[in-house]
Amino acid sequence: MNHLATRRHFLLTLALLLTALALGRPAPAQNTTPTRELPYELMICDYVQFKLARVDRQGKVIWEHRPAGKVWDFVLLDNNTLVYPIITDKQEVRCLDFDKQVQWSWPYRNEFREIINITRHRSQLIVSGQQPPQAILMNFAGKIQQRLPIPARYQHHHGQLGNVYAVGNHRYLAQLWGEGTALEVDANGKEVWRYQVSKSGNGRYPAGTVQDILRLNSGNTLIACGTQARLLEVNRSGEVVWEFTARDHPALNFTNACNLQQLRDGSVLVTNFLRGNSGRGAHAFLLSPAKKITWTYTDHVNFTAASQVWAIETSEHSSKGSE
Repeated sequence: MNHLATRRHFLLTLALLLTALALGRPAPAQNTTPTRELPYELMICDYVQFKLARVDRQGKVIWEHRPAGKVWDFVLLDNNTLVYPIITDKQEVRCLDFDKQVQWSWPYRNEFREIINITRHRSQLIVSGQQPPQAILMNFAGKIQQRLPIPARYQHHHGQLGNVYAVGNHRYLAQLWGEGTALEVDANGKEVWRYQVSKSGNGRYPAGTVQDILRLNSGNTLIACGTQARLLEVNRSGEVVWEFTARDHPALNFTNACNLQQLRDGSVLVTNFLRGNSGRGAHAFLLSPAKKITWTYTDHVNFTAASQVWAIETSEHSSKGSE
């Protein structure tokens, strides 16, 4: 073999080797779920794709449901059923099992203009009605047991009343999306405590500045401040005792502070609603009791913008708002 042929053979071999290396190179990791095991199975609601999904601890989507209508919120019950409000022609609250069979449905169109939020307190559901603003307490079979008026002032039906939580001593903590306010009422719906989130930045205000609320064991209230992209912990005197902002954590792409879930160890799982900002950043992150980020969840292959990321704790299901 002459010198020219030897050189050609070397270049061909090198090209084949480089091609093989390129084909074996792993894909960029920013748009996939981390391969390490997740600390919890997850239930996720994607408000852009309008789907509910269950994710195992390996990060695999093991169940998915796309109802014929817009879905934003859900609670997971102990008997492996989901209850969620859905915007359809009839306007409904549905209970669905994991075989995708509807166990019951409550059409509310003749009573309320809209329902988009629901929580759970022990063996009772708390459904948030808008126009009129009422907390509808019902059992797990969908039977209404009580109606509690909420003194919401926002006039538009969308955002008049969000999540309502039972917080003990016959008190209820309500999320007033349109007013940017956390409101506590007694068993008759009379106001006993109110905190309005202050303006921050140049975004729309006050509507949208409260996406969820959580009464902490300390008696303080944690507020997910929506498009302000911050969390506030306030005490009964209305003083801010702790704040978490997007600018302090740029890698999260924290754009809309959404759903809050307190786990049994005291950690708080925060949903980052990426609507309009999808493709980068975390769908959710976990704050330890010391308020340090200990885990983030990212999967831009299967999810666009999660309005709720919910951890399923191992020994028993933890449901939204339960004690």
